Amino acid sequence: MLTATVRRQVLRSTIVFRGRVTAGKSVAVSATAPYAAIIVTKLAVRAGRRVRPGQLLAEIDGRPIFVLRGTLPAYRDLHEGDTGPDVAQLQRALERLGYADFDAPGRFGESTELAVTLFYQHLGYAAPADRGEPGRPPARPGPGPPTGPGSGRATAGPGSGPRPAGPGSGRAVAEPAGLPQSAEVYLPMSEVSYIPARSALVVSVNARVGQTVPAGPVLRLATGEPSVTGRLGRYQARLVRAGMTARISSASPPVSRYGVVTSVGSYPVRRGQVGTAGGGYPVVIAGLRPLPQRLIGTPVLLTLLLAATSRPVLAVPVAAITAASNGAAEVIKLASGGRRIAVRISTGISAGGLVAVRPAPHGKLAPEDRVLIGLHR
Repeated sequence: MLTATVRRQVLRSTIVFRGRVTAGKSVAVSATAPYAAIIVTKLAVRAGRRVRPGQLLAEIDGRPIFVLRGTLPAYRDLHEGDTGPDVAQLQRALERLGYADFDAPGRFGESTELAVTLFYQHLGYAAPADRGEPGRPPARPGPGPPTGPGSGRATAGPGSGPRPAGPGSGRAVAEPAGLPQSAEVYLPMSEVSYIPARSALVVSVNARVGQTVPAGPVLRLATGEPSVTGRLGRYQARLVRAGMTARISSASPPVSRYGVVTSVGSYPVRRGQVGTAGGGYPVVIAGLRPLPQRLIGTPVLLTLLLAATSRPVLAVPVAAITAASNGAAEVIKLASGGRRIAVRISTGISAGGLVAVRPAPHGKLAPEDRVLIGLHR
């Protein structure tokens, strides 16, 4: 004969699952060059460090990659005569760093060219220059002019000797001193990354100095408030709604924060999809206070509070509840002398294998009473 004790306690219905802290916004800093082999010649940052606009990030084939402030990604090389919102963004970014620009906003003129030249000098590099073709029309907003044979956009690595520029490389290298008057300083898209904040966290570095790397991300930056993503099963996802409270826990580093569900996916992601570690319905949780950026990439334990009693209630194990002959719910109380008394009940919230119960009128059930559970009643 198996028995359990009636308890008076607060019941909480929860779902516990695993998640991972992700960046609010991620910026991939990529390596591009016109050569089959791309060599990392310098890394100025490491994972866990914070970077700010105007700071050098790395060198690829002897040329710099630096960070400026802005929201538009670099999508073309910028030359004198170019116009557009990306030019205006460059002008604002350089002005924030103290480089005055007297050109019209959104137009790359001589003043912008001078600002770019001075910025490169202060960074410790010669500005890249383009021997523009006579009569070359101003570039229009859109993809940058092509590079390669016949384009007039030659590139070469310092100390590496002349090497032909490949199609679409965008990798510029400074011309030697004594440029002809036709040479124009420009900003190649391959040498700048934009971040939409005063600083960014280096989340990962995927290369080492001297290493030959394929074209692609060399390091990743994170900005904005981190959030937590996880996956729920179909039944669990039906129970979860935006606005529910969640507890976010991490063992290493030790962190315990409260958050709120911001979204629950209506469709499941499949195992093996890009950006997913497994199948399930995606759920996103934001901290009630901003989560530390150092947690980005950290696995965490998530506890979602589905429901709770407002005060302590009588609770018995689910296995103690049985159906009377008329279908009503009841429990069997074990009285003194081994007597069995059927107590009619109504049930409430269930959580953790317990159910809130209330005796029907004239029924008696109190804390510390013993009730039968299991099949042997």
